Amino acid sequence: MPMGGNINQLPVGKAARRCITRNFDQVSSVAIAQIVLRVLALSPLFLSSALGGKLPLWLSLAFALALYIALVIPMRFWAREKMRRLFYTRNLPQRKRNPYEKWLKTGLLRYLRGILWGLPFLAGFLYFVIGYKTLDAQTFEQPIHFLAMLLNGDPESPTGNVTLALVIIFGLLAVFGLLFAYGWWRDLPLEYLPVRSLGAVKSLHWSRRILKKYRGQMRKNTCVNFLLALPAAVGVGAVLVFYLISKVDFSLSSKVVFNLLLRTLRSPLPRLQLLELGAVLLVLYLPLWVYRKTRNAALMARLMRENAHHIHHTEQEASGTTDAQPKIVHLEGTPFDKDRDHHEA
Repeated sequence: MPMGGNINQLPVGKAARRCITRNFDQVSSVAIAQIVLRVLALSPLFLSSALGGKLPLWLSLAFALALYIALVIPMRFWAREKMRRLFYTRNLPQRKRNPYEKWLKTGLLRYLRGILWGLPFLAGFLYFVIGYKTLDAQTFEQPIHFLAMLLNGDPESPTGNVTLALVIIFGLLAVFGLLFAYGWWRDLPLEYLPVRSLGAVKSLHWSRRILKKYRGQMRKNTCVNFLLALPAAVGVGAVLVFYLISKVDFSLSSKVVFNLLLRTLRSPLPRLQLLELGAVLLVLYLPLWVYRKTRNAALMARLMRENAHHIHHTEQEASGTTDAQPKIVHLEGTPFDKDRDHHEA
């Protein structure tokens, strides 16, 4: 049931909770569909692991990437559209053309823009993940030793401050990771816009306008979502830290500890740690993940509704029509009905 009413009279968090309560079946079905699609996309990797490596890794990755592009990327827009319609919908006739193509094009554009922001982080991350498996130890450690020698003041010196070099390298990776997250966040409105009628280019145009106009509200919502993700991050970190402490002697030199950490992380996790991670994700991540996505939908629905007239005009330009203004659906008993409680976040 669409959630009409006065969207500005209810805080985003309370609107999201009321939506989940009143539309639990629809919210759950969208979440389950997204999980199933991701499992399907990763199935080639699971198959390769089950076959004991008989299926080449590059082939498994290629199949997984193809499935991810074909299933996960476009269906993100289906899921966001379903969630947005729980808060805000319009009596507009749906275009007969299958929106899958537009969802796919817009999704690829969204991922390409995000990956461009994440290139430094991805380059460093892949170097440590793939380089450790494919390069010999001397070649793999060469950039680390070179930076350590520079920090020592003598590039020709056979020794250097390896600990400081590792701190700088992982510090840069953290900064690049934040840059990646920021680049991905910039296009968040794109996923909730009516892509099926606007198309990729006009949706990107409106995404930029919404970000520029409502940057403060989006930042506040992102900060709340970050806090909601912390319990799961702390839980996963605790499981991994206790596991690494039991496997690595941190009293050794930084170079030895670094190599031991990479070797430990490269090996498969024992069943106990996998069960612990599964429990953390099931209890601390999944429920709050659904709530975070519902918060996003609530906020984006509010921002879209405030710009309904202009967005509809752009839709007319995209479709070449000049039909009447859209009728906003108002239903009683919805998350955005008038509510006097302005103190709940």
